[in-house]
Amino acid sequence: MSERPYTLVAELTYRCPLRCVYCSNPVEVIRQSRELDTATWRRVLAEAEALGVVQLHLTGGEPLLRDDLEALVEEARARQLYSNLITSGQPLTFERLRTLKELGLDAVQISYQDVDPVSAERIAGRDAFAAKEEAAAWTRSLELPLTINVVIHRENIARVADIV
Repeated sequence: MSERPYTLVAELTYRCPLRCVYCSNPVEVIRQSRELDTATWRRVLAEAEALGVVQLHLTGGEPLLRDDLEALVEEARARQLYSNLITSGQPLTFERLRTLKELGLDAVQISYQDVDPVSAERIAGRDAFAAKEEAAAWTRSLELPLTINVVIHRENIARVADIV
């Protein structure tokens, strides 16, 4: 049995509307390089499929900042890749999420900073908690699988039981 990759983690952008204190997103790279264009990402997805990849995790930064996210989800579906959007939920609208689902998006993962909205705002550098809750509700209303991601660190470790 030959070894092959099963998952492609596609960092579509380093841009992000949040400024989380723990983030390792290389924001300095943004000033020095350009993002891959749509055609290049389509080629990468074709190459991933040829290698045997079956899952695609669309991440960043914030993948919702890509104007071509819909085209990439559609390409993933055409290649029968299970696609998962890993997002802060910013900026997301119900209509865009519904369109992404219609184009083939299979699942959503929303990243939270904390279960306490005040702490979450301090960690993220902006008030995003209510928008995340709304994005989670939209995801569930569209019957998309939803996972929640929370980085545990000194600012929220006292609330691990609440987070879980």
